[in-house]
Amino acid sequence: MLAQRQRWLLLGGALLLTLLLAAGIGQPESETGAVVVEPVAARPRGSRVAVAPPAELQVGSLASLPRDLGAGRVKDLFPVQSWYVPPPPPKPAPPKPPPLPFTYLGKAVDDGQVTVFVAQGERNLVVKAGDVIDGVYRADSILPPVMTFTYLPLQMQQTLEIGVAN
Repeated sequence: MLAQRQRWLLLGGALLLTLLLAAGIGQPESETGAVVVEPVAARPRGSRVAVAPPAELQVGSLASLPRDLGAGRVKDLFPVQSWYVPPPPPKPAPPKPPPLPFTYLGKAVDDGQVTVFVAQGERNLVVKAGDVIDGVYRADSILPPVMTFTYLPLQMQQTLEIGVAN
């Protein structure tokens, strides 16, 4: 029974202490309480000293706190993380010559040498093997049913269908 009475006295004292502390929190602090802050240079390296908050934070009311207290110092607590690694950029395609600008018109065989008649836009051309057209195309060979041209800027060959020999 004595132990129970001691328990009740202890609990009552704790309640009374709690009520007194809660009532004292709402009271403004006196102006005479000075805060002593030790200069950073006077402290030994590696020591930890609690630094008093700025004067505007020492007021007891939340309404008096500045609204932009943490402006500019906000750190994202949950940054986006991804394990995705973008694929390397595709290799550029090798250059290709433009399509042949020639249209087959006909051919003639004279003493075993084949001459081909082609049109390039509005121009009609007579082409034999080895001829260079406008410094861009060279007629390499004429072996019916195809005629082989080389596109000179890229040194790539192209063929033109000319049909079988007459």
